[in-house]
Amino acid sequence: MDKIDKTILIVDDEEYTCTLIKKLLGGKGYNVLVARNGREAIETFKETTADVVLMDQRMPGLSGLQVLEKLKSLEPHVSVIMMTGYGTVEEAVHAMRLGAFHYITKPFNNLDEVELLIERAFKEKLLEDENRYLRDRLDRGLSFEGVIGKSKAMVEIMDLVKKVAPLHSTILVNGETGTGKELLAKTIHQNSQRADKKFIAINCGALTESLLESALFGFEKGAFTGAVKTTPGYFEEADGGTLFLDEITGTSLKLQTSLLRVLQEKEFSRIGEMARRKTDFRLIAASNDDIEKEVEEGRFREDLYYRINVIPIKLPPLKERKEDIPFLANYFLEQMNNKLGKSVGPFSLETIEVMEAYDWKGNVRELENLVERVVALKQGDKIESYDLPPHLIKERIQFIPSTVPSNLPYQEAKDHFEKLYLEGILKKTAGNISKASELTGIKRQNLYLKLNRHGLRKSETS
Repeated sequence: MDKIDKTILIVDDEEYTCTLIKKLLGGKGYNVLVARNGREAIETFKETTADVVLMDQRMPGLSGLQVLEKLKSLEPHVSVIMMTGYGTVEEAVHAMRLGAFHYITKPFNNLDEVELLIERAFKEKLLEDENRYLRDRLDRGLSFEGVIGKSKAMVEIMDLVKKVAPLHSTILVNGETGTGKELLAKTIHQNSQRADKKFIAINCGALTESLLESALFGFEKGAFTGAVKTTPGYFEEADGGTLFLDEITGTSLKLQTSLLRVLQEKEFSRIGEMARRKTDFRLIAASNDDIEKEVEEGRFREDLYYRINVIPIKLPPLKERKEDIPFLANYFLEQMNNKLGKSVGPFSLETIEVMEAYDWKGNVRELENLVERVVALKQGDKIESYDLPPHLIKERIQFIPSTVPSNLPYQEAKDHFEKLYLEGILKKTAGNISKASELTGIKRQNLYLKLNRHGLRKSETS
């Protein structure tokens, strides 16, 4: 859902400022519009609805704050960057309360900073647009139960789910632990003709052969020691619904033979029973192993493999679809806020970048657990990178300088801090920009800008 056109509206009564910024942005793929006063800005915005607005605070007629308020009423999600040569703390606070994205002063000391700020505004706007698009799609379409994203792999999987959910065909889901195999199975069930019947999930790898057999087939009273009452099994309970067998490669060859017979004949008997019972369930099987290798090495029946591999679905690990992280993080944030009765969030752009840079070995489940932890410990407001667990940012923490002079003005101290931080990163990565970008979560082009500003490009060896 990426936007092709990036439209920015510059609002300033000074011709020099408009010309300078238009020249700066015009050759970088932006559609640049100019308005010379507040009323013209409002009319231009009504006609074009710009994504980002860069607006002067003090202009003849309507002030920047008045225009900001009007633009937000027309389009609440527009990103507005206020600029002024006469800024005060009170005005900055007021602008932020009205929904401004940022506040910068003129004259501009560094045009690279201005360009970087505009780029961040566009990125945050795109993130918000994508989340709204996702929520709208979920409201109008399938109930995806956390199986969400915009990556090519997930879009293809969701399109496949739409096609196969109404069918009765058996499905085999393969993916690493934590990728969401059960969620996917549940999604298929909820959007199938069996949705009003039971969805039963069982982890085959977590039970011994005898316990798994008893759970699946059920048993008659007295069938074995401990069978104190007749108990129906999952084959019986899932009749008309969906049975999800996770870690199916954890079953014994004996049980695989019994399962194959049930799938072929749609009949079974409880343990200790002579009568045959009919059953009609849809099977969704899952494995985190290379099931074809299991077949080759004789640990999994080849005929059963072909019986369950009617429609194969491969779930990629989260590290291979990091563009889905903002979607998933916001989905879990909404879930956890509802679960815990809180209103934490949203995630800051920097926090999203940290999460995108992290290698999620526990996949979607690890991300879900992390979001729950953050929401549980956070007392409202935006989630910043320092709210994340230390292991997510441990590489960054190693480079945080501890010798920033305390007598510097805030902006100078911030610049001093950033320079020391980047020097540490370059030292750690031997000047490799690609590695530095991966480690910091800062995109290469933005990292180049920062290094240029601090005169650090000479250290680069990428």
